[in-house]
Amino acid sequence: MRPDRQQRGFSLLTAIFLLVVVAGIVGYMVSLAVVQHNTLAMAVQGSRALQAARSGLDYAAYRALQDGSCPATDTLTFGSDEPALQPFRVTLDCERSTHVEATATLQFYRLTALAESGSYSSGGLASPDYVSRRLRMTVSVAPP
Repeated sequence: MRPDRQQRGFSLLTAIFLLVVVAGIVGYMVSLAVVQHNTLAMAVQGSRALQAARSGLDYAAYRALQDGSCPATDTLTFGSDEPALQPFRVTLDCERSTHVEATATLQFYRLTALAESGSYSSGGLASPDYVSRRLRMTVSVAPP
């Protein structure tokens, strides 16, 4: 028995089709893994930026409440003993206001900390490694 001439090469066509489909699925899975890795890396950087901003607020609150020091703008950098926060620059802003309530005069400090890492380019487009967090806090000196 001879095979019919019209059925020749049918299995080759099926094999090529399956190979293309499998290659497409593998390519999609690789790109999905890369996206997940980048998302996780940026989430970790966001957490670090949040901790850097919190550290900046704690430092500014300490200075305001202990020393009465409230510079309009200050910069906080981290040393080598904090390697996770070292790439971040923290800009601190402070606004002091005085309020009189009954017979007491109260000092309020509105503190802002902006922690940034990476570079933010002009033109409205951030570079892929840029991350920032901004936190605000208001503290006051207890009345005498």
